[in-house]
Amino acid sequence: MSESVAVLGAGNMGTALAQVIASNGHHVRLWSIEHDVLEEVRDHHLNSRYLEDIPLNERVEAVWEMSAAVEGARLVIISVPSQVVRAVAADLANAIKPGQLVLCVAKGLEAGSHRRMSEVISAELPDGCAAFAGSMGGPAIAIEMARGQPMAVVIGLPGADERGACQAILQNNHLKVQTTADVTGLELCSTLKNVYAIALGIADGLHLGTNTKAFLATVGIDEMCEIATRLGGQRETVFGLAGLGDLLTTGFSAHSRNRTLGERLGKAADWQGFLRTNTVEGVTACRSIKELAGDTSGLPLLALLYGVLFDEAPAPAAMRRFLETFSYA
Repeated sequence: MSESVAVLGAGNMGTALAQVIASNGHHVRLWSIEHDVLEEVRDHHLNSRYLEDIPLNERVEAVWEMSAAVEGARLVIISVPSQVVRAVAADLANAIKPGQLVLCVAKGLEAGSHRRMSEVISAELPDGCAAFAGSMGGPAIAIEMARGQPMAVVIGLPGADERGACQAILQNNHLKVQTTADVTGLELCSTLKNVYAIALGIADGLHLGTNTKAFLATVGIDEMCEIATRLGGQRETVFGLAGLGDLLTTGFSAHSRNRTLGERLGKAADWQGFLRTNTVEGVTACRSIKELAGDTSGLPLLALLYGVLFDEAPAPAAMRRFLETFSYA
């Protein structure tokens, strides 16, 4: 059955999801504050700013008013940076109706409050709508998704019926969609993997090789598991698509901004300049996670990253010291 879907945010991931959903036979209304992007989608069915020259499905419609995008939609996807999710959700609250599903693809915690994305959205939505908010996680490079390369993601929502409805809209022969009720674990993993991908990037900057990156990835997964379970997530989620899967993609992909930032740190290059022109969710997430986790004595890689990002510790020396002094109990 064909559904109506609203995608709020016409960046690379929002547009890639719009492409997938439209290719599945659904009508997608794509909204953005970037009106020049919407004009190109409307006039040429392209989004060259974010997805190179991939022709967009004819079922993707550019919409200038959020209320028009959301009206009658079975599913509303929020695909904006985590720091503006609350503002978008506040505007959405004026248009959404009970029963409409909301899925957030932003990966991070709200700065200051340290709230997960579904918590931020639910706090802004009117009574009767908050229970229908969840998140998507897992290894998802937008350009690969838009090209139809085989991949899998995981969606988390409180209700089984709602999870099934989202799965039916998104899944096809090349995009497999797993579901979970562990929204907390999914969102924590989506945040944590950005943090630990920076460490893998530092290893790239130091030319330490694949063995070292694999070692750091396993240490990262162990720490992710400790933090996620400490904060209410499930161990199984960490070792699934949302945790292990997404860390591998984010920590090894040339497309990853978090990994690229780490690489610049490892090379002692201008990483602050990179931050000024790129959204790197792992930086603010590192501060939030450290404050939420409390004691970091058993989290040496998190402590290293915090020292590098916020205490001006030189990344090359910090990473070499970590590698020399780390030992398994």
